[in-house]
Amino acid sequence: MNISKQVAIVSGANRGLGKELALELLARGTKVYAGARNPESIDLPGAIPLQLDITDPQSVMAAAEVASDVTLLINNAGSATGASLLTGELNDIHLEFNTHVFGTLSMIRAFALQVHIQLQNPLSGELRMHYVWN
Repeated sequence: MNISKQVAIVSGANRGLGKELALELLARGTKVYAGARNPESIDLPGAIPLQLDITDPQSVMAAAEVASDVTLLINNAGSATGASLLTGELNDIHLEFNTHVFGTLSMIRAFALQVHIQLQNPLSGELRMHYVWN
């Protein structure tokens, strides 16, 4: 994969690993949509800030409409309540599952078809999809 010819969306790109991944992609010439709940919190020169809350299906679909040229999906958004499944607060457990399971699944479902369309080799019909899992 020639990374400089890719178009990436990175969820949780406003800090931590997501920001570092986005910075590295930008340094390698990749077009980057940097997703975060608060796009004003994104400080990545060259990136396209994108409002994205992966726990909100409407937010995910709106991001997919804006970033319709994506060829690389990096599901990085996360939460860390530290809640125990047996004794933790149910609201915290719901947040963890909504983020790490259902939010990630929403992103895959929203972007899979457009990644397929962007990466399909029209001559051979070959499909090359690359995902970095959360």
